[in-house]
Amino acid sequence: MLHTLLYFLALFSLSTSPNWAKLNQMPVEVLGFYRLGIAAILIGLWILLTKPLSKPKINKTLWWAIASGFFFFLHLWTYKYAAKNTSVSNTMIIFSSNPIWTSIGAIAFFGEKLSKRLIVAYLLALIGVYLLVAHDFKIGLATSSGDWSAVISAFFYAAYMLTGKKSRHYYDNTYYALIQYSICALLFGLCILGTGASINDYTYISWISVLGLVFLATFLGHFSFTYLVKYMNISVMTCGKLIEPIMASIIAYFIFKEQISQYAWLSFMLTTTSVLVLFGPNLFNNVKQLIMGRNFKP
Repeated sequence: MLHTLLYFLALFSLSTSPNWAKLNQMPVEVLGFYRLGIAAILIGLWILLTKPLSKPKINKTLWWAIASGFFFFLHLWTYKYAAKNTSVSNTMIIFSSNPIWTSIGAIAFFGEKLSKRLIVAYLLALIGVYLLVAHDFKIGLATSSGDWSAVISAFFYAAYMLTGKKSRHYYDNTYYALIQYSICALLFGLCILGTGASINDYTYISWISVLGLVFLATFLGHFSFTYLVKYMNISVMTCGKLIEPIMASIIAYFIFKEQISQYAWLSFMLTTTSVLVLFGPNLFNNVKQLIMGRNFKP
């Protein structure tokens, strides 16, 4: 029950990410460097304060955490490239294929089963995302590089989640996050050196958005996700993540007055239904057991 509640909090926090990014005026490599760099420093300080004498394992299992950070960087970069070289609608719809890659990997490497309930939930959520942005969805030669980048980004996101799940078998979430965020910040830093992008002289709104991305999208979002990936079915987690575009669009509607599709509420109903299909039975059983005074699983 507590894990499920944390999962929905993480989903909401992640759905704020596009809106923080919209406020930001930094190039992608600068934004990524500050976002992940600040997060890594804060995690490192937390470890020093709470676990001053403990040390992470330094052996071949470290490569799983390093790989996860590398794939996370590639996912963020290719997603940003897709958003710049094709429509937002194409990016969102094509990237929604990531649960397919994640489920294939989860079945192959972790023996997870693809249930009928998960398939139904995924189809409902995908239809919901499509209805939200279908009016702008177009495929053509002019957007082909961005479209392919969205496919690749979905693949890299799945790789990030799968290597993260493997790494969490060996590392506490704080140590895993420290390694992952540090690797990602380092790679973005190298990109800054390669492009010569400025690391200062940005508006205060950009810095506020960096903090929003650090504390909401990174800590309450990704950090919670990597904590939960050890305890929850990874295919279910990535499928439920498809509700994010709907939540992000609703936030943008109220904050930026962005117009949304006439089918937005139908999209919201479909994605909400998909979440209920995924989590409804377990939530009902947990609440029932709680009312009856019995122990329940989080």
